[in-house]
Amino acid sequence: METAGTSLAVTSARIDIGFALKHGWRLFLKDIVPLLLGTLIATALSIVTLGILAGPLYAGLYGMMVTRIRDGREPAVGDVFSCMDRFWSFFGGSIVLALAIGFAWITVIGGILLTTIWLYVFPLMVDRRMGFWDALGVSYHTVKDGGFWEHLVLVVVFILVGSIGSAAAGVAFLLTTPFTVATLGVAYYTVQGRGADVERA
Repeated sequence: METAGTSLAVTSARIDIGFALKHGWRLFLKDIVPLLLGTLIATALSIVTLGILAGPLYAGLYGMMVTRIRDGREPAVGDVFSCMDRFWSFFGGSIVLALAIGFAWITVIGGILLTTIWLYVFPLMVDRRMGFWDALGVSYHTVKDGGFWEHLVLVVVFILVGSIGSAAAGVAFLLTTPFTVATLGVAYYTVQGRGADVERA
């Protein structure tokens, strides 16, 4: 069951980029085995299915961070399949995001802006089981209230890290993707005022 409503949007702290990168790296190393194997599975199955499974499988990677930070438990490789019960939500959401952001990238700046304001769409859908359209609005307000420019800088960092992975391909991509997922998970809980949960994770 998906929850609806922007009443679930609670931003009680501004993002701290240094904190996000520091603890994103720490959690990446802490859960490196399930994150790497999960990324390998998600990437391989996404390629084999021509992208059909990409949305729910990559959402499952965010689910690993929910397990680690919110629930305080060690994630398992099988968590990559944890969002398959909402296949259509993540499949449809990934298509809408890919098309909208993809077209916006024609201007480059537009792509960066949309990526920034919709940064938390999948984390919100996974953590709070929000519907896709609700998550779009809540993500925008979360980014705006939690420090738009700081989030934009974080997105630029993600783009640079991702470009390194794409340029080097193979092993580098398998490293940069889970690091980005872990860092985004830290940023997501930080802007909710749950930095203490991050530090305990």
